[in-house]
Amino acid sequence: MYSLYQNFLYISSIVAIILSVYVFIKNKKSQISFNFFALAFTIFILLFSYAQMSGTYNLGTALVWAKIGFVGIAFFPLAVFLLIFTFIKIKLEKIQYLLLLLPPFFFISLTVFSDLMIKEVTGNSWGIYPEAGKLYILFIAYSIVMFLWPVYNSYKYIQKDEVTSIKKQKVIYMMLVFLLSLILFLFDNLFFYDIFVFEPILYLTTLFCLISSTIIISSFNLTNVKVTLIKFLIFIFMLFLVLILSNYILVSSTNIYISNFLSFMLTIGCFIVYKRVIVKAEEVLLAQNKHYQNLLIHAASGMAKEHNLDRLLKLIAIIVLKTIKVSFVAIFLENKHEQSFEIKILRSFSNKTNELMFSYDYDHPFVNFVRHKEEPFLFDEMPQYIAHSVVLPFRAALVVPSFFEGVKGFMVIGEKNNRDIFTRDDISIFKMLARQTSLAMENCLFFDEYKHAQEKIFTAEKLASIGGLAEGIAHQIRNRLNQFSMISGELKYEIKDCKTSNDNIIENNKKLKDSFTYLEELSESLKNNVEKTDDVIKGILDYAKIESRYRMFEVFQLKEIVDLAYDLLKVKHRLSKKLKIINNFEDHDVIFAMKSQMMEVIYNLIDNAYEAIDEKFSMLKKDEQLSFVPKIEISLTKKEKTDVFKISDNGIGIKEENMAKIFIPFFTTKSSSKSGTGIGMYIVKRMVEENHNGKVWFESTYMHGTDIIIELPNI
Repeated sequence: MYSLYQNFLYISSIVAIILSVYVFIKNKKSQISFNFFALAFTIFILLFSYAQMSGTYNLGTALVWAKIGFVGIAFFPLAVFLLIFTFIKIKLEKIQYLLLLLPPFFFISLTVFSDLMIKEVTGNSWGIYPEAGKLYILFIAYSIVMFLWPVYNSYKYIQKDEVTSIKKQKVIYMMLVFLLSLILFLFDNLFFYDIFVFEPILYLTTLFCLISSTIIISSFNLTNVKVTLIKFLIFIFMLFLVLILSNYILVSSTNIYISNFLSFMLTIGCFIVYKRVIVKAEEVLLAQNKHYQNLLIHAASGMAKEHNLDRLLKLIAIIVLKTIKVSFVAIFLENKHEQSFEIKILRSFSNKTNELMFSYDYDHPFVNFVRHKEEPFLFDEMPQYIAHSVVLPFRAALVVPSFFEGVKGFMVIGEKNNRDIFTRDDISIFKMLARQTSLAMENCLFFDEYKHAQEKIFTAEKLASIGGLAEGIAHQIRNRLNQFSMISGELKYEIKDCKTSNDNIIENNKKLKDSFTYLEELSESLKNNVEKTDDVIKGILDYAKIESRYRMFEVFQLKEIVDLAYDLLKVKHRLSKKLKIINNFEDHDVIFAMKSQMMEVIYNLIDNAYEAIDEKFSMLKKDEQLSFVPKIEISLTKKEKTDVFKISDNGIGIKEENMAKIFIPFFTTKSSSKSGTGIGMYIVKRMVEENHNGKVWFESTYMHGTDIIIELPNI
């Protein structure tokens, strides 16, 4: 007939094996899993043997099972030692493993071949239990050392700066668990000296050790250490109070039923008191956490009032940074055009990193993990190879994805300054915050799109009015141009007739001949400029007309607009004879764009290039000016879906502090003696990116030159 105590031992031994399998599945191919299995197996031997021992009526057989069970007891401290050392990443040499195995085998040998460890077994009201021999106290001392040694090393481990807060918290939990396990283990060993009359709690001690270790090894989201420590101390106090009072009741009472009833009521009463004390302790210790969680909730509710995306992101970063007091906050948003997630805001208590800009492509392991997670998670939850691929100026602690309502991005938060970990309540608050910020960002994007649409409508109306006005003015100008064209033609023919009629006189008079030649050039120039002016007016009218974008686009040769831009450049500047304009494209190469706008873009760029060259030339020494060869190079690269052309010069280049301002309207790098207005590059950017759905960027080195690259979609 099995006793209740014996059944508890059997059940506990089975649970030990189940927990070892669970940890192995969670941490395959891990040394921690192997060491945990060793710990669980020693506990299984101990509990199963003691279950057999307590159920037999033969004292000789019971003594044999007691000695088998001691094998598990002997290896229990060593298994704890190795598990903690593996957990804090301390590697042992083979010789150290061999030395550590000597004490358990020594104690087992004493147990098997003498009565110095286990003298005999005796019967009690709850079953049979062994009695300690003369040298059993040595094993107790050995157990204390084997528990406290790794706990001390764990304390040294958490002092290291490179250890993450999550890992520190886990190690602290492990220290607390095994300190409590040591106390309970020593308490259980007192039963070997027949001090107590109630049942041993051996199975509770071992199960507490195993279950707590399983949670620490397998779980990332643990509770606050301060709260756990208070619970730990209160639990120890209540446990010993119940055990001491129960022992007193059992010794003092003559009626076993009354004593058991009183012990039961005492246990219930202590449990109720324990729960109330714990609730009060949590309220006091987590008051600060509750405070900032309430602040975050309040801040989230007011985010919808902000309509500017940049200001909203700054607001979110500052709220999280200042409220929770973390090392940094970084916010990434999706850039569909670049197929990446770009950092938009990086705020920390160190201003040095606030200008840091970088991005992660769609195929980056970190981005893939975040996109599939979709809910806030601790940074340490990621696999090591992903965590190592993330480059951030500080150690990250929490990642908050935001993929709601079409807005895609995520926030990376650093560790708390007080080294506390993010709790389940924190993660729940950030989950709610992610939804609120996503809605607020969507609201900002809606307002931006609305504003942009209004600007387009205003521009269209303005162009329409300009178009109507320009059409009237152009009609008047064209009438005059027709007159000029007729006059220039008549003048050309008149000069030609006069020259033919007086050929002998003109040929014999060099001065008169030069004058007639000059008059012919003037008449030809007048005619050409009248035609060019007519083309410019036509371009203005085409640009101002409100037509569909497709009808404004056309296929044309790049050389055509490059040559025209070069002609205009010659009109504006007295070009140096040394200037080389190199066309690295074929004469028949074509692009698909708005011809008038591309003409303006290329003219602006080669005009800037020439002025940069001119500025550099003026800064060179005389001997350097003689060897300097000014050069503007235009190249075209045809790709599968885009046409990329580049305009390079060997001019003065752009200073590093000005690079971020080049496309800002009314910013110019030209000196006051030049005619720079600061809107040329701004217009170029808008024409390329807004009207052509292309991209424009530059690469420049001061005093070496600049490359302007334009990418346009092709047909």
